[in-house]
Parts: sequence; structure tokens; C-alpha cells
Amino acid sequence: MSTSSPDPAPGTGPADAETPLPQPRRTAPPSSLARGRRPLAMAVTGVALAAAAGFAARGLWPGGTYPRVAPAVTVATAMVVRTDLSARQAVAGTLGYQGAFTVDCESDGGIITWLPAAGEVVRRGQPLFAVDGQPVTLLYGSLPAWRPFVPGMTAGPDVRQLQRNLAALGFGPGPADGVFGSATELAVQRWQLASGETVTGAIPLGAVAFLPGALRVTTTPGQPGAPVTPGASVVSGTSLTAGVQVWLPVGGPSVRRGDQVSVTMPDGTTTVPGAVAAVGTVAAVPGGSGGLTSGNGQGGASGGSQGGGAGSDPSGSQSAAISVTITIRAPIPAGLDQAPVQVSITQQRADGVLAVPVTALLARAGGGYAVQAAGPHGRVIPVTTGLFDGTSGLVAVTGAGLAAGLPVAVAQG
Repeated sequence: MSTSSPDPAPGTGPADAETPLPQPRRTAPPSSLARGRRPLAMAVTGVALAAAAGFAARGLWPGGTYPRVAPAVTVATAMVVRTDLSARQAVAGTLGYQGAFTVDCESDGGIITWLPAAGEVVRRGQPLFAVDGQPVTLLYGSLPAWRPFVPGMTAGPDVRQLQRNLAALGFGPGPADGVFGSATELAVQRWQLASGETVTGAIPLGAVAFLPGALRVTTTPGQPGAPVTPGASVVSGTSLTAGVQVWLPVGGPSVRRGDQVSVTMPDGTTTVPGAVAAVGTVAAVPGGSGGLTSGNGQGGASGGSQGGGAGSDPSGSQSAAISVTITIRAPIPAGLDQAPVQVSITQQRADGVLAVPVTALLARAGGGYAVQAAGPHGRVIPVTTGLFDGTSGLVAVTGAGLAAGLPVAVAQG
């Protein structure tokens, strides 16, 4: 068996002429000290060249080609920083409005002559509904009305609550001392006159209903023209405070009132801050209807009740869980009430620690990690890692020679 030699280049002489081959230049191997100082870029480049050589070997097979060698991984730098880190856990939640309130009929009953539309907002001094042509007016307060307001009645916090509302509506009765005297009677008369009602200076039971704030109407069980009996529910709704309902499994993430959280809105990109407003004390099966649990746990309409419905469990699970209400500082976009959201709950914090990007960590042969100071002769610094912050991509590190402002190598690509 014989092999053919490649054709000589033109003008170089006969094919059988012997031309001395150039000898490769020999260089002394680098010292062990120089080898130990090779930066991270050389190590990464070596891996890339080895991989390229493996691919080039495929050219030995028939039809093989030599692919383009991929560029080496670039190395950037980042500073060691002193900062605060936190570890978070994402849980599912439901966007909605806080508070679930029901207003009952506390008069002698009659025929419903007016109701607000679903979605309408009723504020202080405005009617909630009307029976036999007589409006039931919304006033703000945490105490329900349980008796009529008349001159000479026993002083009490309910009278003080009425006096504050009269002052807020522009009919100041003087000091809110809880005494229904002549000044308060005059203020009631002025209010009745301005409202087009019969001027009596007294307010019968059922003519006003107290709620913690404005009511966003959600349902009206009855219809105008339908009869209503004493104690029957007439209007239900929520507050105007946007929030998120979360059901945490027993033994799951732990939160406390006032904890700060981050909420990713239904569009998947917008993130708004929030705070835990209320945490349930008893595990319950997720469910119910209406608004989110109110943060202050107070209030209620005259003769009505404040519901504790928290909506449906986003995960669909029916196991017992702890209800958590979160207040967000952002309005709810139109049509997104009861939409699913993601809530990021902080589980662990590390304040004032040295940190580097997680991509700056080098795995050590004997276990553990190190970072390499930036520069052609950067030293390798063994480190002990701590808390990892998935949001910032930073990890807490400690090690001899580390200091804030030290530039370290960070692999990219």
C-alpha cells in the first residue's frame, strides 16, 4: 500500500527533492510560580480551546469539516460591596379590595325605592339606599348605630362619632364631646335642611349607617320596588383600599403585620411595594366571597356585619391555611379585580454584609469557593458564602483580604 505526496508548490523544484522541514521552537516550561498566577481568563480560554480541538477532530471522519472556534468566555469586573441582602419566597395571591361590608335595613321596613349600581362608590354624606323614599346616609366611623340620635340622649362615643361627621360635612356642632346638646341639635337641623329632608333635629335609628370609609358597591340583593324587612341585607361592598389576599399553608412562610413585601401585578412585569396589614390567627379552608379581610378588623354598618371572606385559594387547594391581607400602594387596573398576582415574601435578611455577584464565585478543587481579584496577577481569595439574594444576584461572602471596593473577576458569556 502506498500513499501519494502532495504536489509541490510551483517553482520549488522536483517532487522528490528533499527540503529541510522547519524545526519547532522549543521554550522552557513556565515556573510553578507563574503557573499559579494564571488568571481566570487563561483557565477559561484553555477549556474553550480543548473543546474546539475536540470538535476539530471530527474532521478526520469522511466529509468532516472544521467548525469555527467559539470565542473564549469574557471576564468582566465587579466591586465587592457592603449592602443589605434578603432571601425571598414567591407565593400566589389574589388582587382585590380590602374589607367586606354589608348594610342592613334597620328601619321598620318598607319598599326599596332606590339602590346604587354595582361598582358605584358611596362616600360620606351620600345615600346608600332608600326605603319608602327615605334615604339611608353613609357616615364614617367604627361604631354601628344602635339607638336614635335625639336631644338630651345619654352622652356616648356614638354621639361623638356623629359630631365628627357633622363637622366633616360642614355643619360643625362645636366640640366633639359626645353630648347631644343644643349645638348638636342645630347642626343636625342645618344638615337636614341642606339635604332636603324633614327638619327635626333628631335622627331616627336606621336613617344613617356607619362604615370605616367609602363603600365600593359589589352587590344589592334586592331590587327597587321589592319589599324589605327589618334586618334584611340591602347593600354589600368593599373599601377602596387595594390589597392582595394570600393563603399561607400551616408551617409555611412566616409573616407579621407590618412586614414589607413585593407584589408582581397581573401583567407579569409591574412590581409594586406592599405591606402585611393583617394575619389570620386560626387556620381555615380558603374560600368565601367579598373583599379582603380588613386590616383594622373594626367597623360595620348599622345593623350590618363586616365579612371575613378572602376569596378563592389561587392554588385550588382546600387544605387549611392562614389568611394574610396585604395592602399595596397602587390602584387596581380596570377589570383586574380578583386577578392572580405573585407576592414575594422576605424570609431572611442580612444587613451590612460584604457581597459579590454570584458569577464571581470560583469552585475550589478541595471544596468551597473563592473569588479572584481583578487584574493580570489577581490573587485568589478563599471565601465563605452566606445569604443569597435572588433579586439582586448578590451573595454574602467573608474572607481574609476582602473589603468593600475591591474589584473581582466576574465570568460572562
